[in-house]
Amino acid sequence: MKPLLDLELLNTFATVVRERGFKGAASRLFRSQAAVSMQIKRLEEQLGERLLERSNRGIRLTPEGETLLSYTEQLLRLNHEALAALRQEPLQGEIHIGIPADYAGGFLKRFLPRLQDNFPGLEPRITCARSRSLRAGIRRGALDMAVVTGEPEYPGERMLWSERVVWYAPVAVHLECQEILPVAQFDADCILRDLCLQDLKRAGREYCPVITSPDLTSLAAAVDSGLAVALLPETALVNAARVRPLEPRILGGDHLLTINLIHSSTFNPRFLEPLADWIGGALRAGND
Repeated sequence: MKPLLDLELLNTFATVVRERGFKGAASRLFRSQAAVSMQIKRLEEQLGERLLERSNRGIRLTPEGETLLSYTEQLLRLNHEALAALRQEPLQGEIHIGIPADYAGGFLKRFLPRLQDNFPGLEPRITCARSRSLRAGIRRGALDMAVVTGEPEYPGERMLWSERVVWYAPVAVHLECQEILPVAQFDADCILRDLCLQDLKRAGREYCPVITSPDLTSLAAAVDSGLAVALLPETALVNAARVRPLEPRILGGDHLLTINLIHSSTFNPRFLEPLADWIGGALRAGND
């Protein structure tokens, strides 16, 4: 008879991976590091496979660990779904949602009233930050759901919509003809900053960051006013008549970004679909 997987051990395994180590997992699970390590050892012995490689730099999943992780997330989700279905419990209490600051205004205006009408027992808590900070919040368990920009190392996320990201310049001033290119760029750790720097490096252009800001609106305004060029989502344009896309030969940079929804592994799956639909609808409406 084949052994049955222990959900408690699987939950510990998923937590160790999510926290990227035993110390963070021990804190999340309210156990000692030794107890967490022992549970992982028991799981490895049960499976007859090594799941994690340990080193001074942390942990790394083995190929067998990668395989198990994909099934673990499904099994834990089914466990939560089965319990919720049996209890038929309403969703109550606090729900922590992370939203990129650039989308927060439309989201708060459109989504929160619908949330309160349909789930009056919920107490929303909103965190506005850059996508990578929100991802970290999901990993720590500080957030239940978050809207983030998709990145290649996170495949399989639920896409809400996609948008083009293009280099823009002011119509009235040909800044690209200057020897040193004036650029408006993010000062935060985000994929848009990464893409901006990659395009500039690939083009071999000498440039000067004349404005850095964590706010997308400020960067768009810098282009609109004739101060700088910037890599921007199409939806960020302040006045489309005053800006123009740069020719691709200058900096390249016609990128496609996805805006995705992620959630904690412990979030009640029974409420995922309606909340996901409403979040996506509220954000898309705010960008139309």
